[in-house]
Amino acid sequence: MRYVFQNALSWSEELTLWTFIWFIWIGIAYAFKERKHVKVTFFQDLLPSKIKKVIEIVIDIAVVVFLLTMTYQSYKLITLPYVLSQKSVVLNLPIAVMYASAPVGSLLSVFRIVQFYVVNRTKVSSPVEV
Repeated sequence: MRYVFQNALSWSEELTLWTFIWFIWIGIAYAFKERKHVKVTFFQDLLPSKIKKVIEIVIDIAVVVFLLTMTYQSYKLITLPYVLSQKSVVLNLPIAVMYASAPVGSLLSVFRIVQFYVVNRTKVSSPVEV
């Protein structure tokens, strides 16, 4: 647009930012679904396989607690009057829509973690093969 019509699109940068933020949160939840988050497993790999499974469960519980706390805190932020009254500069959308990506993404991530244990409950409770 800038080179052809000598005029840039004013809304494209803001729309890109908003979609980027939302896709990051959706990608985080997808990574939980696929169990593909980056981990440092050096010390965990030194442990016996049964202890590894216990550590994975403890870590997942800690992550769920963190995500639920984040959901609650971000919801509190979104419901503040000054956030609810703000609108984006170019698109004129409520800023709360952008901020809503955090609680939605956090809850979706919690869902994916719980889903893993529901779907794979036989694998989690059965002895680990070496």
